[in-house]
Amino acid sequence: MKKKTHSKKIISAKKKDGDILDKMNSFFEKHEKTCLLISLAAGAVISILLFDCKVSLSGDDCDYIMNAQEFIRRFTYPGGRGALYPIAISPFLAGGLNLILLKSLSAVFIILSMWLMYKSFRGKVPASVLMPTLLIANICPYIFFYACHTYSEPFFMLTQSLFIYLFSRYFWNGEQTASVPLKTGWKKFLLLGLCFLAMGLTRTVGYAVMGAVIVYFCLRKQWKNLLYSFVASGLVFVLFSIIKKTVWPESGAAYSINNYLARNYYNVGQGMEDLPGFINRLIENSHVYLSGFLYKFMGFRSSADLPLGSMPILTVITYILFFIGIMAIYKKNTPLLFAGVYVGIMNFASFILLQSMWAQDRLIMIYYPLILLFLLGGMYYLLKGGRFGKFSWIYPVLLVSVFVGTGVHLKAKVENNLPVLQQNLAGNDLYGLTPDWENFIKMSRWANDNLDKDAVIISRKPSISYVYTGRRFGGFFNVPHVEIDEIIARGQEEKARYVFIAAELKNTNLAALAPFSEYAFVARNNSDKFSINGKSIKVAMVYKVDKTLFNDDLINLLETDGVNYTLDYDAFLKQYAEDNSASYQTVSPDLLLKIIRDSRAKYLLLPKIRIYPPQNTGQFVNTIHQYISFIQFKYPNTFRIIHTIGKDEACELAEYTGE
Repeated sequence: MKKKTHSKKIISAKKKDGDILDKMNSFFEKHEKTCLLISLAAGAVISILLFDCKVSLSGDDCDYIMNAQEFIRRFTYPGGRGALYPIAISPFLAGGLNLILLKSLSAVFIILSMWLMYKSFRGKVPASVLMPTLLIANICPYIFFYACHTYSEPFFMLTQSLFIYLFSRYFWNGEQTASVPLKTGWKKFLLLGLCFLAMGLTRTVGYAVMGAVIVYFCLRKQWKNLLYSFVASGLVFVLFSIIKKTVWPESGAAYSINNYLARNYYNVGQGMEDLPGFINRLIENSHVYLSGFLYKFMGFRSSADLPLGSMPILTVITYILFFIGIMAIYKKNTPLLFAGVYVGIMNFASFILLQSMWAQDRLIMIYYPLILLFLLGGMYYLLKGGRFGKFSWIYPVLLVSVFVGTGVHLKAKVENNLPVLQQNLAGNDLYGLTPDWENFIKMSRWANDNLDKDAVIISRKPSISYVYTGRRFGGFFNVPHVEIDEIIARGQEEKARYVFIAAELKNTNLAALAPFSEYAFVARNNSDKFSINGKSIKVAMVYKVDKTLFNDDLINLLETDGVNYTLDYDAFLKQYAEDNSASYQTVSPDLLLKIIRDSRAKYLLLPKIRIYPPQNTGQFVNTIHQYISFIQFKYPNTFRIIHTIGKDEACELAEYTGE
């Protein structure tokens, strides 16, 4: 009797320590289905309230639509990023382009991913962790912003949740360390391999899931599971590669790993990143995505659309919380351990591979529900009994804080979106766009309606022009440059026949020298490291003049107009050749003209798309403008403006005359 009494006292004491958490568990277990329905219903309602009838201004979502249409019409393998997503939505384009339907699919993908998350962790993690996580995630406006855009993120969340659901069924086996027998479990490993491939084909970083599998099985000492999973995933990947090469021999690789390993993703020629560079990426991306976006998602930082300044202290706190969470749940909850390992590996891979300049919230949004689950789970087990049991009240306070903060952000986003949504549904489909984008889309429509149907029209955002017109546009996405080594080599070959004049370009247009224009050197990022005669220059033109035509009249012309110039071509080029920071670009008017002719371009859209989207600063993306200006400099009257739409931030339409 004494022994029993003593035992009851111990149990009672433990119960008292965890009283708040026990009551919360009892409540959420009792109302689990109600909470689930409320969560999913909230997600559905918020998807409607935050719905945007327009495409995103990046154009990435339009690219997916175009790739899906090419697949369903011509069975063309989707190029670029995320091939599986366009394939998945392609059946919905069989009857034509219905933008609202395609956008709505993203909401379905997200809500299904939430449901699978519930199925994966139900009964395996405390209800007071799982259900609040679902409630908070389903009111997060930063998740459901993507519920109305045809980005690959919602579909990735679905493939991710499917992978975790299957993994939860097959490998979350309590404290057992025995591996699944291959003879009876080969299908499980095959399905795991298919999920591995699906995640990688949706987003490149998805392949990093194998790292999470490896770490988890090593921690669980399930060596055979590790071997079988690795082999099955490898076989699935090789088999798919063979099929792809056989069916779509010209598809090529969707990406090159070298781009991610390079210092500059868009210019591999600048060399590969070194170890200090990768460490710097990890640090910078940690600040951007953890101290910035993660705490913004949780409602602890501003809801402003502008990139938030990094707060290193928050980054450090987050890493500390992560490792404390791992220690708190290591031997207590296998599913939460896997969630922590998974989000840790996936984010680590992202922070190492991704350029810090991208800084897009969607790169961490796809993991946010799992990050939240893991962090709340770690806090729960840290405060459940033991030395910290008396602080268990912190847990409900934290839940309320995150819920309220998320709700405040949601309220602001809904209030901003509703007037726009109402106008869009009333027929004003461009309402909510800034004038630069509105004029661009209007010009795309005008060009489609008024120009020859067979004419090639060049657009800075051809996929957006296509979605709003149904017509294929050509695209110029950058101004091709000539390598400095090539310029130097050509100069050495031609200096016996030609004289090279390097002159600063300001407002002076030397018509007499224009036909001799060879290269333009344009300083980037307000660089002031380049000079002529000791004077800093921003833009210089190199003229190549046949020695038989070079005379004192040309020199007098330069002197009379006060042009800053030099005939020391080698010294001029040397300063650019010695620059390793890519702070300039070299443009050839003849190369640009060749591209115009090779593309059979007849018309070019000239929008003034803002560099700084929230405000008209006068600076705009001038890619196509550069084509025309440099060609016109050497060959006047090659283009003429035939139509203009808008007064502020107008969009012009140029015709290539071929003269």
